[in-house]
Amino acid sequence: MEREAWLALGLASSTSLVVGMAVTAVNVSFPAIERDFAGASRSTLSWGLTGYSIGLASLLLVGGRLADHFGRRRIYRLGVAIFIVASLALALAPAPGVFVASRLGQAVGAAMAGPASLALVIERFPATRRLSAVSAWAALGTLGAAIGPSFAAVITQQFGWRWVFVVPLAACLVAFVAAPRLLPEGLTNRAVGARIDIVGSIVGTAGVACIAAAITEGPRRGWLDPLSLGLLAGAFFLIPAFILRCRLHPEPLLDLRLMARPNVLAVNLVNIAYTAAGAASWLVYPLMMVQHWHYSLLRTGLALTPFPITASVTGIIAGRFAERVGTRRVIAYGAMLPAAGLLWQSMSLDEGSSYWTGIALGAVIFNIGFGIVYSPITALALRSVDQSQIAQASAAFTALRQLGGGLGVATAIAIMGDATEISESSFHTALLATAVIAFSGGVVVLTALRVPPEFRSSRRRS
Repeated sequence: MEREAWLALGLASSTSLVVGMAVTAVNVSFPAIERDFAGASRSTLSWGLTGYSIGLASLLLVGGRLADHFGRRRIYRLGVAIFIVASLALALAPAPGVFVASRLGQAVGAAMAGPASLALVIERFPATRRLSAVSAWAALGTLGAAIGPSFAAVITQQFGWRWVFVVPLAACLVAFVAAPRLLPEGLTNRAVGARIDIVGSIVGTAGVACIAAAITEGPRRGWLDPLSLGLLAGAFFLIPAFILRCRLHPEPLLDLRLMARPNVLAVNLVNIAYTAAGAASWLVYPLMMVQHWHYSLLRTGLALTPFPITASVTGIIAGRFAERVGTRRVIAYGAMLPAAGLLWQSMSLDEGSSYWTGIALGAVIFNIGFGIVYSPITALALRSVDQSQIAQASAAFTALRQLGGGLGVATAIAIMGDATEISESSFHTALLATAVIAFSGGVVVLTALRVPPEFRSSRRRS
């Protein structure tokens, strides 16, 4: 039984890895995509990048709600199938419109498969081993985002950008075929005769899409641009309407009582802060490498890859360690490390610094801290959520993480501006601002998280 549980974890986590790769890989291949679709405007093709992030953020709540309502395995397999079809359409895309639409299709599949996969993993493990399971699932998603740029650089250079969407499909096909044997159907919280709130789903999806699109397009177009103002106005009206709808409907898209569960709100605040800081720093690093150190695209991708791998490995170790010595003790060790790493970089990164002292040391410190904290606190928050709502809670966490990343990037762009070559002082200021954001997350970790006695140490309990 334990062997099958770990096989199920590997299966579900492979999907998390592929979805993580889909977020970052296309950015590296974008110049080759532009050359292939000569004549298409950059603004049109760029929706293949931003459209995926916006679609994923806005549809995650729907995906999680569908999984809790209709069955996790059913929605998981449907999401994987949609992702496979969309990836094949991307590889064969004859025109820019097909490319953009297929990326949105990938977002639909990822939004359905992601929340369901974590819920299915949790169901397979007893409470005493869920920290390790959640840590491994989260770590592989981070690993996918980590290897995405270097993977895309190598594949694009050797075979062409279309193969970036083909190669990962082997893991998706295995997941789709093996899911009925290894994954349970999953619990549902569907009441007899109850229906999902369709109106609320439309309003909520549109509201989150407006926020995500405003965060993505605002820094590029300017916050006074008519589109940016329209998106902000849409979010201003749609989000309150969505919250009111969730309070009144018997089967809402998001059960607002989840946010009142122990640690859920605090974990989401940490989630946003750390992800915003990480996303902002990931914008700064390659710009510094390319503009001031004159790295090639491939060298930049390879230089960035070790950092999230550090977070992935640390997260798996931290999950196992927290089960033995207690979550509170483990997360206390890592809470301030992300801020410390970014602060080091803000003081040391310049043209005269080396890769090792200017970026690598601070990035390793950041990612060790992120790995130590992120997986254990995610498991801690999910501990207080009813089993029938796990997918919904996971979707909310992931959607907020997507929005947090967008906020981090928007902050960095606002500080650095859109000059052809960014000054060193702008890099320093951007990193200092991200250090402050990460510090706020560390403060929440140390002051607001409540660790129940049964979550402190399996060794102490025995």
